Amino acid sequence: MSKKKIAHWNDGDSGVFSDGTRFRLAGVRAPEKHQFGGKKATKIAAGMTSRSKGRVNWGSVGRSYGGQVGNMSNRDGSINKRMRSKGYRNKGR
Repeated sequence: MSKKKIAHWNDGDSGVFSDGTRFRLAGVRAPEKHQFGGKKATKIAAGMTSRSKGRVNWGSVGRSYGGQVGNMSNRDGSINKRMRSKGYRNKGR
């Protein structure tokens, strides 16, 4: 796992690191920002990383849509697991 800093979240399951690399959370499926519930999902994800000032541990597991797919955590635990526990998970897709 490498240490990264989040520049911004695009929606509840993807964003951009400060080095310009795009990322997507593995196993997390949240609505796009313009879809119903998208702003809420984005706010939840951003809130989970704001306490650590956007600094996270990142482990890439693959690539998709020109960015990295992986697992993210901070001192509070796995961001992926916490987003899935809030209902943002792949539902058979």
